[in-house]
Amino acid sequence: MAFRVRPILGAILASLLGFIANLAPAHAQVQTEMRLFSDSFISPTFEATQKTNYQFVGAQLKTDPFTDDVLKMDVAGGVAMGAPLLNYLNISEFYVQSRQNENETYYIGRKRMLWNELDARWDLGVWEPLFKWNPLQPERQGLVGLFYQVDKPYYTLVLFASPLFLPDQGPSFEIENGSFVKGNPWFRRPPESIKIFSEATAIDYNFDRPNETQVVLQNSFGAKISFGDPQSFRAQLSYIYKPANQLAIGYDGNLDMAQLKGAVELQPQVFYHSLAGMDVSYKVNQVRMGFSGLYDRPNKDDIFEEQWTHPVFEDAVLLSPFIEWTNGRWGVNLQHLDIIGGDVREEGELANPDRAALMTRYPYKQAQQISLMTNYAFRKNRRLIGKLSFTHSDKNQFDLVRLSARFRLSGIWSLVGEMQMVKAGELTASNQNEIAQFVNNDRLMLGAAYVF
Repeated sequence: MAFRVRPILGAILASLLGFIANLAPAHAQVQTEMRLFSDSFISPTFEATQKTNYQFVGAQLKTDPFTDDVLKMDVAGGVAMGAPLLNYLNISEFYVQSRQNENETYYIGRKRMLWNELDARWDLGVWEPLFKWNPLQPERQGLVGLFYQVDKPYYTLVLFASPLFLPDQGPSFEIENGSFVKGNPWFRRPPESIKIFSEATAIDYNFDRPNETQVVLQNSFGAKISFGDPQSFRAQLSYIYKPANQLAIGYDGNLDMAQLKGAVELQPQVFYHSLAGMDVSYKVNQVRMGFSGLYDRPNKDDIFEEQWTHPVFEDAVLLSPFIEWTNGRWGVNLQHLDIIGGDVREEGELANPDRAALMTRYPYKQAQQISLMTNYAFRKNRRLIGKLSFTHSDKNQFDLVRLSARFRLSGIWSLVGEMQMVKAGELTASNQNEIAQFVNNDRLMLGAAYVF
């Protein structure tokens, strides 16, 4: 018997998007891009799957963000040849906008916004959910709901409310005969055995999947106000009360004496938290510098029944100063991140303070990053658009190099590429981070894109 989990809640999301599309009386000018690309895992110690190379056919549908079209979207998908667990669909934006006058606009659907600069810069997924098909290269997805925006010369106000919630979209996985299938290199499988009486004992897993409506039908509300001049001093205050974009994972287990096997049941649950953010920045000529902070306060409600071993979340303060320079063609960005608190401990019969919790709240707790960006035109239709970043953490003991590039050969043809390379220390109970989990997943992607 096989049990397969797709992180996207397909039927409900499709119904919602269909409803939004029916609201749009005017068609949108959609740019369609087809892609053929190859993903290769180039680390000599790669062992997540038997294959090290995967071929994809993909497409992206995107509208111009600067037009007044009623319907807006940014939807991408891909099919992996012979590896269905690597297929993906990323609906990062899909919404309808209605402009009441030059100052007021309503949006309904899934829309990205800059709620907090720290969260957006570091792709932490605290405020907005993440598309984590590749956890080393997460992408922001918008919140789903009703947005009301007021734009005045020196301030902008946004109000948000929603009865719907979509969590982070992580890698797909499959459970077959109690074991996690080794079919997706981006899904980190839990231990396959435990030691009982000094003997390795296999574990059978069962995923207690919640009903989609129990996850999706959750309320959120928030607001933000930005004031000042974007070309000089600018500040923003924001607040939201919403479900966390990660689901809390509880577990229960026992030993089957007849088969000498461990049986572990996993149960995900939605939990709420409140977020308060503050951003301050100052721009002079081509230099912009600033400071972004965030207070993350999880609810302390009991969401698991007594028999489940479950996580307990600590409040966290996130801080990030930054400075950046750009002249239009080239740009440099330097930023630092510190997370104070935010630890996860477990309570229940199977909890062990000497063992790391099953889940973490943040991919890492401290880091510095330097990035180089370019948007360089060689001639009228030839342009190089790229970003190279280096992220280092002393506390979490890792280095991460990421490169993304697009070389436009003409108005319709492009060459595209991505690379991620990781060096990391060992994971321990006191050093849990998402980057080191993929230390053997160094990756190189090369492909071609055609726009029509």
